[in-house]
Order: sequence, then C-alpha cells, then structure tokens
Amino acid sequence: MKRFWLLVFFMSALHGMGWAADGEQKIAELGTCPLESGGTILDCRVGYRTFGTLNADRTNVVVVPTWLNGRSEDLANLFGDKPGRSRLVDTTKFFGVAFDAFGDGVSSSPSNSKGQHGRAFPVFTLADAVRAQHRVLTEVLKVKHVHAVLGLSMGGHQTFAWSILYPQFVDRAAPIVGSPQTTNFDHLSKQIVIDAIESDPAYEGGNYTTEPPLKLANEIGYQMLTTPRFRNGEATRSEYDAWLKKIERPQRQDANDRIWQAKAIILHDLLAGKSLEEVARATPVKFLVIVGAEDRMVTPAPGIAWAKAAPGAELYVSEGQCAHLIMDCDADGVRERVERFLNQP
Repeated sequence: MKRFWLLVFFMSALHGMGWAADGEQKIAELGTCPLESGGTILDCRVGYRTFGTLNADRTNVVVVPTWLNGRSEDLANLFGDKPGRSRLVDTTKFFGVAFDAFGDGVSSSPSNSKGQHGRAFPVFTLADAVRAQHRVLTEVLKVKHVHAVLGLSMGGHQTFAWSILYPQFVDRAAPIVGSPQTTNFDHLSKQIVIDAIESDPAYEGGNYTTEPPLKLANEIGYQMLTTPRFRNGEATRSEYDAWLKKIERPQRQDANDRIWQAKAIILHDLLAGKSLEEVARATPVKFLVIVGAEDRMVTPAPGIAWAKAAPGAELYVSEGQCAHLIMDCDADGVRERVERFLNQP
C-alpha cells in the first residue's frame, strides 16, 4: 500500500512538472507568443504529447512536429517500444515529444482562440511555431538538449527551422519530405487550396457558423498529395463515384485553420536572404534528408541541395510511387535509415 501511494505521489508530481502518460494530450500555456510579423498570439497555447522516459541528464529527447492539417494524435504510431512498420522513434532509448503546430485546432489557432477568433487571428510562420515549441521544452519540460528533431511534410519544414534557429540545442535533424525554403510550385499548390476555400459560398468570408464542406478544396488537396499512378490504383473506373464522395467529404480541420497553415507554408523561408548552400554549410547540426523523387506537395530540389551542401549530411531519395505519402509505399526504407541515424553516436 505504501508503494501504491508513493507511485500516486510520483505521478502527480510528474503532471505538475508538465509530464504526461505516454501519448496523453497536454497543453502548455505560454501567455503571449511574439511573432515574426510583429504581431502577438494572445493566450498562447501549444499542444504536445510525450512518449518514453527522459534520461537523467534530459538529453535523449526526439522532437516530432505535426504535418499540414495534422495533430499530435496522428503521430502516435511513429513512437513505440517495439519495432513496427511505422515506428521511427524507439521509446526504450528516446523520450519523444510530439508537438501540435499553430493552426491545427489544438495549439493556438483561428478556430480555438477566444480573443483573436477566426480572421482576427494573426498570421504566423513555421519558425514562430518552433520558437513556441522550444519554450515548451525549456520552460515546461525543463529539457536541456535535444538529441534529434524529425518530421514529415510541414513537420519536415519545422525540422529545418529547429536546426537553423537552435543549432546548439539540437544534435541531429531528419526532415522527411520537407524543405528549408518552399518553392513557387509549393506556393501555388497552397494558394489554389486557399482560393478554393475562400471562394466557397459557405465560407462566408471566414465568418461561417457552420463548417463549410469545401468539396473543391478537398478534391484539389487529394489530387496534389501523391502521384497519378498511386491514385489510379485506389479505385476502379466503376468505383469512381463512391471514391469521389469519399474525397469530397468534410475534413476534420477547420477552414480558417487550413488557410492559416497554408499561409505559413507559403511564408516558409529560413535562408534570410542568404544562399541555401551558405546556410547549410554554416549549420552544425548533423542531417539525414529524405525526399520523394516524384513529390508534388514539397519540391524535393531544396532538400537535395541542402544535403549536398551540409557537412556530413546523408541523403535518401525515395522512388516510391506514393511520393509525398512516403510512409504508404516506402515505410521500410524510411524507418531503417531514421532508426540507424538516431542510433549513431
């Protein structure tokens, strides 16, 4: 009985320090978060989940930020204490922290802000999101150093941001289908979705009271996400009508949240006017860059150029037909390289 109450006391203490049971949703209240634009997020909140055990010197941390329109709950299968097809972070060795990015409906977003609701929410960048995540690690979880950051898609963009903003805080970075600087083609794909959302009559200029269905925006996003070969294999011609209805159905993410995250990707540029090669050479973080050869959502060229310029960087170009949906076709190739990279001394 004494051991039981000691365990209860210990778990309560961990919660008071910001710890959570594996995978439990937690919210860090940061007060205000200044933005690159000069604006401020009021009542700034950052969602996160933790997996595994922090070591004594608090340095076995692996950070994983969310992808576009994703939430930390979607990242749970990337962590685990047993090998698995999608596991990238071994929680018997590492303490994983999955972060909800601004605009995902969990962290501060147009949809959940009381004082800056909807269109009144300030425009943010992915670097702004990373700075807030850094505050959670250092102020709430009392983390002193990060072994690695890895992420897919917009999570890969944030992985680059972590390495450039905090090069002495992070040892390793594994951006997967991400980029240090999005291209015009990347911008166009996001602008098309933004325009499709804003042109939907049910959007009502962002002042909707009922979530708009956004059939066109959903169709566009689905088409851009992977290759024609992969999409054509999902259904036969006779199944087209049912397949289309599945694509068009309303998504979980709030319409304004989707626009604000898309804008953050359009603004994503970590080079500060310098050449990509110059920034890559000056960043001391060890890199594993993974790109999809046929990726239409995130142009692979900047990631490839970074890997060629960054000292000691590793590069893996996946030829899988899923392209941006890399874990659907090439999970084994990604997992093997990431796990080996994380385990290097």
